[in-house]
Amino acid sequence: MNAAYTAPIELPMTIYHAAELKEFMLDVLERGPCVHFDLSAVPEIDCAGVQLLVAARRRAAERQQACEFVGANDAVLATLALLGVAQTLTQAQPSVDTLSALQEPAL
Repeated sequence: MNAAYTAPIELPMTIYHAAELKEFMLDVLERGPCVHFDLSAVPEIDCAGVQLLVAARRRAAERQQACEFVGANDAVLATLALLGVAQTLTQAQPSVDTLSALQEPAL
């Protein structure tokens, strides 16, 4: 079994860094069948950042990869909860229903 590739995200996941983060996340998804994005150092996240998470999860599902978001701090979790996606994005294996509910990929 292949080990997970863990990629830390240390920039604010905001509209101001969306283009840079999009490139980074797409590159990381090329690195193997199981990818963990470590969100523990993300100082803030906005709707653009959440769109990146959703799009990464969708891209991975299309490629039949595992894509997990680990280590989310309280600030990130609070934003995800406010937007109603905390449980969806922090669960390890999203269901088909979850993926179909997350439309409009940003990547």
